[in-house]
Amino acid sequence: METGQPQNPKQAPGATGAESQPTDWAGIQHGFTTTNEPLREIGKRFGVTHAAIGKRARKEGWTRPEKQKPVSIKMAALDPRHQRFVQEYLVDLNGTQAAIRAGYSANTANEQASRLLANVKIQEAVEEAQRKLQDKLEINAERVIQKLATIAMADPRELVQNKVSCCRFCYGAGHKYQRSDHEMDADREDWERQGKDPQHFNEKGGAGFSLALPPVETCPHCAGDGVSRVVLKDTRDLSPAARLLYCGAKQTKFGVEIQMHNQLDVLDKLCRHLGIYATDNYQKSDPLSLRTMTDAERAVRIERMLADNPAMLGALNSVLGPGGEA
Repeated sequence: METGQPQNPKQAPGATGAESQPTDWAGIQHGFTTTNEPLREIGKRFGVTHAAIGKRARKEGWTRPEKQKPVSIKMAALDPRHQRFVQEYLVDLNGTQAAIRAGYSANTANEQASRLLANVKIQEAVEEAQRKLQDKLEINAERVIQKLATIAMADPRELVQNKVSCCRFCYGAGHKYQRSDHEMDADREDWERQGKDPQHFNEKGGAGFSLALPPVETCPHCAGDGVSRVVLKDTRDLSPAARLLYCGAKQTKFGVEIQMHNQLDVLDKLCRHLGIYATDNYQKSDPLSLRTMTDAERAVRIERMLADNPAMLGALNSVLGPGGEA
């Protein structure tokens, strides 16, 4: 019997009665764009499939909110504004700028930064975050010190060299001006091209000049000093130490300048970290510190003191005599 209705009616998902309710796409969009609730859960609430939600989101360009990063225990103990300050401080370790970016007044940012950084809880949160970053990047004090030591002991000559070669007169016949083989051929061809007699061509000191040859001590022109030239090394093939020492190159009006880390500054950092300055200053300010040293340490210290003071060494020798005993 025909009733005027399709034999297999397709009801909209979630419809329970003869009449289906319109899908609340506005509510679905709100849940999609403001929460991280799984699509299946959103679909269950609104009576649609998660695939239909995904298709609609792609078509209309919906985006989901960023997932909140887990907050550490130390950070969780801070209020939101202090958390923001810690996050901003970790960007560049500039307390004043971090305070401004965290919403504090620029007029009092310096004082606020000092107050905040004196807060024990904030200090602990910063230290915790730095430890996590160090672990993530596999950076520790030992590795940093090793890198600094490598830079401090690197040989700058791997980057830039001052080479001394023979002058034009060192190996010339009779110490006359010497051409290279190419220069000799070019000058001879130019001479003949001008229609001049080849027999009258002046070979001067002959051919064979090469910068690879060392200076001649008896050369009357350079007196064995030769000619120096600066040679920049190819930075594509450097040792690990030289790669750390190298920090770039720039073109100047005088040519290319190779830039390197200041090795004295690096040594200074090493000495400060290792406490060399503190130990040396203590020994200088406390003459009795020799009493607390072992025999070996005392011998090294005395030897160093005498090496730095020749006058004292001479006076001591005069007192002790040739045998070394008074």
